[in-house]
Formats: sequence, C-alpha cells, structure tokens
Amino acid sequence: MNIQPTAKTRCISRRIARLLVLLVAFASLGGAPLQAAASPSPGGAAGTRAHASKKAAAKKKSTTKKHPAKKKKPAKKKKPAKKKPAKKPAPAPAAPAPAASYGTPMVGTFKIAPGAFSAAGGPTGSYLRMILANGTIASGPYFDNLFSGSPDKTYTLISPGTDGGLTTGAYQPAPSPAFGGLLNSALANRIMAPQAFEGINFSVSTQAVDLQTHAAVPPPGINDLNGKLDGEVAAVTAEWANNYFNQGTPKPDGSTPGLTEPVTGTYDASTGAYTLEWASTIVGGPFNHFTGYWHLAGTFQPSS
Repeated sequence: MNIQPTAKTRCISRRIARLLVLLVAFASLGGAPLQAAASPSPGGAAGTRAHASKKAAAKKKSTTKKHPAKKKKPAKKKKPAKKKPAKKPAPAPAAPAPAASYGTPMVGTFKIAPGAFSAAGGPTGSYLRMILANGTIASGPYFDNLFSGSPDKTYTLISPGTDGGLTTGAYQPAPSPAFGGLLNSALANRIMAPQAFEGINFSVSTQAVDLQTHAAVPPPGINDLNGKLDGEVAAVTAEWANNYFNQGTPKPDGSTPGLTEPVTGTYDASTGAYTLEWASTIVGGPFNHFTGYWHLAGTFQPSS
C-alpha cells in the first residue's frame, strides 16, 4: 500500500536532518559550543582556543591566594660584649723590714777603739775591709788600700772622731761643705777621723735624709738581748772624693742587695765592751757592687 507522507511527517524529517547537520558541524570544530559554530569568533578555531586559555589563566589567577610577604624580623641588636676588667698589676713587693728584735734599746754612743794590726794577732779595734765585686765576705778578694795604716793593706784602720764613735737615737750629719781640699777629701769627723783611702780622705756620717738615695732614714738603733746585739744602721753614709755611698743595713728602701748583712754584735754589760759588725754592698758610683765590711769595737757609753 502506497502511504503518502503527511505534512507533519515531513516537518519532523526536516528537523532531524537539520539536527544531523549541526552535529556534523560541531564535530568538525573540535567540540566547540553550538553558538560558536553559529557565530564563529575572529581567527577561527585558533582564536577560540586562545580565548579559552586566557579564561583558564584568569580563573587560575583569581583562585590563587595571595600570601602577604613575610615581614623580616628586625635583626637582634648584639649586646656589647662585657669588658673584662683590666688585670691590676701585681703590687710591688714591700721592702723587707729590719729583723725583729726583742732586746733592750741601747741609746748612747758606741765609742770607737782605734784599729791596729799585728802580724801575730791580726787586726784589733775598729777597721773597714772593702770586698771586690763578685767576692765573698769570708775570702774576698779584698781591695788593697796602700794608705790603710796597716801592714796588711786590706784592713783600713779607723780612729774615733770628735763624738768618740757612733751615736744611736740621734744623727751625726756631715758638715757643709762635706768635701774640701785639692782632691775633694771628706770633712765629716764626728763618728770617725777622716782616713786616707787611695790618697783621698774618706769618712762617715748619719743624717735624716740619705745623701746618696735622698730617702728618709731613721737614726741608728742597736738592741741588746742578753749580750747579743742587733739593729739597723740605714743612715750610715760614707763620703769620698765628692761622692756619697750608703753603707748602712738595710738600705734606705729596706732592701739588702748583694752581700749586705744585718748588724750583729756582742755586749758585756759589766765592762761596757762591745763589738758591732755589718756588711753593705755599694749600689752605683765608682765602687758599684763593692761591699764594705765594717767592724767596730770599743765601749758603749749610755746617754745621760
């Protein structure tokens, strides 16, 4: 039977055919939306892809969270290093004090017995021996004084001065001027009479200010402990040829350089007889490092 298509059937067929054409066109554009095929953008498919890429980038940019830049913490200020206190220099050692004595102070004058020398008995009375540098008290070598007044030139014999000897508890200063004559001989004469030493007179004195070191010194002091004597005679100064040599012990600064030895001695209270000995190394001057060894003998006369 021959059926003729109705108008409604023809209308449906045309719609299906049109839909198929659209599907084919969509497939040829790579799956672009229908409205793009109907109204293609300038540049064709390439333009469409570029436009899509821009939209994706914009979306990514919009969805990316912007993290604020981290603020750098300010650098911590370094605390200044604590300065270590400067080391204080070690204090200078105190000058040694004279040896302590528990004896009775002897205030008066130790009268000097004149020195003498005999070949048989050796020296007696009061004298001085000068020990050369690097020598020893016991064995020298000793300085030979051709004007010593003794056959053994190493003993310079001493005679008493106007005061008769060495006074304790008071000073016996040198006169002013202290030297005189062509060779500048020493003029002090209270403790001992000036004695020639290599042709120029030398002598000794005591004063409140040492003439060599210009340091203040106490007057001589001697103590008796059951017949044994000790003490200090820092004020004793020898004068020779316009030079001063401290010949005390200890030295004005309390030191005992070289062969310097403290005062020792003996005393017989019944007779007044005494002996005093000490050694004093010279510091500076023409006899630097020489040592004077002093031996005084006689009788002690207390002050009235």
